[in-house]
Amino acid sequence: MEYKTAKFRWLLGKGRRAVSAQDVEDTVSQFAKGLKSRFQDRLARDPAGFKKQVLRVIRQALPPRRGRPNDPRLDAAVQMVEQGKTVKDVLRLQILGYDNLDTYGRYLAEKGLRAAISRRRRRPDRDDSPRNIG
Repeated sequence: MEYKTAKFRWLLGKGRRAVSAQDVEDTVSQFAKGLKSRFQDRLARDPAGFKKQVLRVIRQALPPRRGRPNDPRLDAAVQMVEQGKTVKDVLRLQILGYDNLDTYGRYLAEKGLRAAISRRRRRPDRDDSPRNIG
């Protein structure tokens, strides 16, 4: 494949040299040529779907978008709440000794989790926004 050149491997490797914008453009161009030649039948059948899939995979493979990365505990908590568990049940599962906390500690934990879930629900799905692709 064309994108498996020595230069491409070096750019992906642990080289210490600063990579210029032109190097990135050349590498991506070689990568696109390789995709076009290898998947030409798929590209001919559904060009928009193929491009969408490639962009989705690249977005997943590269570092996360701006901002704080997702907390796996919060992801699990949101999923449990969506499955019908109460916030208190989720806190009991996630915080060891939750029932032994004083009233104010339980209040703060519950308030924090409710606020985090609310922020997560209000957050727009930024993966498909045009600003994030470029």
